[in-house]
Amino acid sequence: MADIIPNTYKTFPEAPATVVSVLALFGAFLATLPQMISDERDLGGYSGQDPAVDAWITAADASLAVSKTACAMVLAAHTTGAPIDGPNRALIRVAQLFHKVMDSAHPEEVARLRAHAGLRRWAWLVPSSVAGSRFINHQINTALDALELWLALDDVFDARAADWTGLADHGQDDDGAGDDGGCAAAPAA
Repeated sequence: MADIIPNTYKTFPEAPATVVSVLALFGAFLATLPQMISDERDLGGYSGQDPAVDAWITAADASLAVSKTACAMVLAAHTTGAPIDGPNRALIRVAQLFHKVMDSAHPEEVARLRAHAGLRRWAWLVPSSVAGSRFINHQINTALDALELWLALDDVFDARAADWTGLADHGQDDDGAGDDGGCAAAPAA
């Protein structure tokens, strides 16, 4: 006698391996950036060796490691089976930008990447004709704003250092006297 009840285990397709969306990974990466920026801000341009600052340095290193890991997960999204279409490709390009900046030891390269991201922001965005472009572009703009904020942390201290060196001779003439317009004394009343 023939089996009239079909094997239901064979009629259902196998469940696909877990596919993690690039957008979800990118969102997780974005979530790590505020803490990283906050910890870097706490260091405030510190470059010396002071045991009292070790906790801040350790926190900044730990949050940078978390952001690097989240960034690497976005970059490895193609191995999870996530489709790499236009929006996903745009998110991956932004993650590549962060990856280059985080791993670069060359200030000139970082300055070039920063300028490219700031001046040509439109090149990172997806066209408005793409479904979900508004949300994707919001995520990209948030990431690029965070990159600018993170890189600008050092700018304040660089400008301040230049001002501090200028203060040493501010108002001084070659003879060491103050800049009083050539008058040796105040006018008599």
